[in-house]
Amino acid sequence: MENTSSAEKLKGYISYPCCEKEKIMVWESCHGKVSSKCPRCGKFAIFDFDKMVSYPGHAAKGVVHKFKINK
Repeated sequence: MENTSSAEKLKGYISYPCCEKEKIMVWESCHGKVSSKCPRCGKFAIFDFDKMVSYPGHAAKGVVHKFKINK
């Protein structure tokens, strides 16, 4: 059951490269890449929404200090 507030269509699912049973949902408007930590094993993965693939990644140390969030 999908819980969305818009009529946007689901493009598909991408599995984590480390744990095949763990997946992320990709909407049709999603483009680019994102890094995410696996909820099962804690390893990082890179997801390419344009190619609909994932591959192993690594944690970017200190990246939180490079970006300032204005509240």
